[in-house]
Amino acid sequence: MKSILPAGELNQFFINPESMVDADVDFTGTIYKIKNLGQFSFVHLSTLAGIFQSVITGECSLKEGSSIHVWGKVVTAKLKDKVLASKTIEIQISKWKTLSTHYESSPFDLTKPELNIHNDVLFDQRMISLRHPREKAIFKIQEALGEGFRRALRKRGCTELRTPKIVKEGAEGGANIFELNYFGQPAYLTQSPQFYKEFGVGIFERVFEIAPVFRAEKHNTSRHLNEYISVDAEIGNISSFEEVMAFETGVLKEVFEFLKLECSFELELLGISLKEFESIPSLTFKEVKVIVSREFGIHEENEPDLSPQEELKISEWALSQWGSDFLFVTHYPSEKRPFYAMDSEVNPEESLSFDLLYRGVEITTGGQRIHEYEAIVNKLKRRGMNPEHFEFFIKAHRYGLPPHGGFGLGLERLTQKIIGLESVKRCSLFPRDISRLSP
Repeated sequence: MKSILPAGELNQFFINPESMVDADVDFTGTIYKIKNLGQFSFVHLSTLAGIFQSVITGECSLKEGSSIHVWGKVVTAKLKDKVLASKTIEIQISKWKTLSTHYESSPFDLTKPELNIHNDVLFDQRMISLRHPREKAIFKIQEALGEGFRRALRKRGCTELRTPKIVKEGAEGGANIFELNYFGQPAYLTQSPQFYKEFGVGIFERVFEIAPVFRAEKHNTSRHLNEYISVDAEIGNISSFEEVMAFETGVLKEVFEFLKLECSFELELLGISLKEFESIPSLTFKEVKVIVSREFGIHEENEPDLSPQEELKISEWALSQWGSDFLFVTHYPSEKRPFYAMDSEVNPEESLSFDLLYRGVEITTGGQRIHEYEAIVNKLKRRGMNPEHFEFFIKAHRYGLPPHGGFGLGLERLTQKIIGLESVKRCSLFPRDISRLSP
């Protein structure tokens, strides 16, 4: 018996397994777990459609980690194991063929409900640890988030861009930028696609990109990665930065709805419940400082940014007051925002910008940008920056840009807070931090 499918075609069993009851099937999978019971053996097969229980008559000589092609019949069953893709069917195997086997046992037990190993081991053995169902679920959720953003942004008229990652100038400057030798001249790994997004609003009016960005921050904390995926959007012809906040709120609402539909299995496996929301409350930066000082005794009123502790406490306060996991914080001090951020006409020391906090951590920075040529040149000069160094960027302003604004969201941080993981590094497939460059 030989099964040959047209190139690229899915085995029918993978499309809708539960519709195949009483059908003869054959497919390929990897053995996740074996339980020998003498007269028969339960074999959990990891397949393209998830893990399925199968039954082999007699004691099984197969090994966990081996890839096999099986032939058998789908029958009804009542199963409880959370890792199984179906709790109502199993496969009675009549024949199998071993396709590959392992030469070494896994360095840890992948069949345990949770790995419970130190992060150093988890990341050193990443090509193995990612095979665990709970680890895989993290990245199925992250995949759905990315697709949800893509759908929601396209629905709102955004064009997807592919911008350079090797750049001549950093979008945010400072010391947290990776320098490299580009054929004899200095270049950098991009901190943000900001400049190219602003070009994009002059071309398509609404644009977005989901791609890596790089920060040479010498942090080794649970909040930081040196390479991460940024979801960036920029929209033109806006009337205020609040319009950008409303835009992001609508996008996030649709993303969460998509996630619940797309990843019901993974959300249940990880015990995740997502709140529904229609709107997101907001506070000004100054209001936050007053509240955290009054309610929590954190006296950092003169600091021009929010500390991690302040973000956590104001999020707890917002949850208790409004029942919201999200909170916009607006009007950050201009000194803490990039040169292209628009300042308030009422108070030039405040920027028309915002952060979005989710479950105690900042996941988004955004706001309105300067679109007038003279205004961007003057802002650069006030900051002691040479406009000539940014000629390629402000050239777009010279030829006219619509009023615009946007946001950048860290995909790993959002994934981390949805799942409730301690470290954002768990949400990077192969994390890069100050001490890790491999695997």
